[in-house]
Amino acid sequence: MRNMPYEIKQKLRQYNKANLKAKSLHDELVEIFEEYGVPYENLTANQEYGDYQEENSTEGLAFINNNEGDIEENIAEIEEVFLHFVNRNSRSV
Repeated sequence: MRNMPYEIKQKLRQYNKANLKAKSLHDELVEIFEEYGVPYENLTANQEYGDYQEENSTEGLAFINNNEGDIEENIAEIEEVFLHFVNRNSRSV
């Protein structure tokens, strides 16, 4: 065989296109969370690298990014952290 089959190349192109769309959606979500004052690190269980190490956190967004776990459970965990920060931030205003 001299070349990889065209079918595989096409699937790789499709995969790349899907990943580009997923990255765009991810970036939009990060921006929205930042607008609400919710640290990205606390939604991906990387809070030890952020400014809010002792605050609520979840791996929910990382799980969604990696297609892991149940989507509704992930959303519920993200919502819990989201509400924690939004409500905390509204009290300090």
